[in-house]
Amino acid sequence: MEKWKKEYEEIKVPEELKDRIEFSVHRAQREKRRRKRSIYKTFGSMAAVLAVVLILPNTSREAAAAMQQIPVLGNFFKVITVREYQVEEDHYTADVQVPEVVSETPEGSSEEVTQEAQQSVDAINFDIQKATDELIQQFQEEMESSEEGYRSLDIKSTVLTDNDRWFSLELVMFEASGSGYERHRHYTIDKTTGKQPALADFYGDDYVSEISEEVKTQMRAQMAADENIIYWVNDPDMGDENFQQIAENQDFYVNADGHVVICFNEYEVAPGYMGCVEFVLNDVTE
Repeated sequence: MEKWKKEYEEIKVPEELKDRIEFSVHRAQREKRRRKRSIYKTFGSMAAVLAVVLILPNTSREAAAAMQQIPVLGNFFKVITVREYQVEEDHYTADVQVPEVVSETPEGSSEEVTQEAQQSVDAINFDIQKATDELIQQFQEEMESSEEGYRSLDIKSTVLTDNDRWFSLELVMFEASGSGYERHRHYTIDKTTGKQPALADFYGDDYVSEISEEVKTQMRAQMAADENIIYWVNDPDMGDENFQQIAENQDFYVNADGHVVICFNEYEVAPGYMGCVEFVLNDVTE
């Protein structure tokens, strides 16, 4: 027995395997979709990440040894589905999964941070509930009042970031009635404070001007590199519809690398085929 124990402890974890596991745990997030407006399949969730945690230790001693060196995942927030709304009729389809963020209190957390985290979670859940209730009500009213036409509603969520510092959740709302329209909402919590950060917290009072110029710079660079990319910036045909600046309450999230990501819905700054677009700011949050 001692011999086997010694052999196990001396196992050298392959770097490739270790990196792959760490990547799965710390950066389990979907690839950003920029051009598709299709009905979404089920997104990756915490359950998918936990499957990695639960299954890998049984596959090999190397995997088990690697897992011992990875911090516990998701010990502060988790996302559960609190409501499902499904419709499958000739002209109407709906696939809605309403998420709710749950705050957990890890050992050693201060009372102040715990209270702030709960307030942030309550505000996020209220906003999600309000947005989804409105869309479901609109869908039901149209389904009851009209026997013609086609309409679909799809609402899903996914955790984009869940590391030692940041938690970011994305809510995706897709409506189709002839043509499709997709909207995203993002929610971020700073785990060290329990608060939802604002852009001014990162970039100061002049954040609108500073971020807007950076977004325009990225737009021009992307268009110069690819003729298929179009943004409404300095376009003589668009006139007042050209992108001027971000909103004071501009949608954003913090990604796994600690970068602020500015988000726009379909048709806000580009033609519909561009989908929902995002711009990663170079500054890393501290």
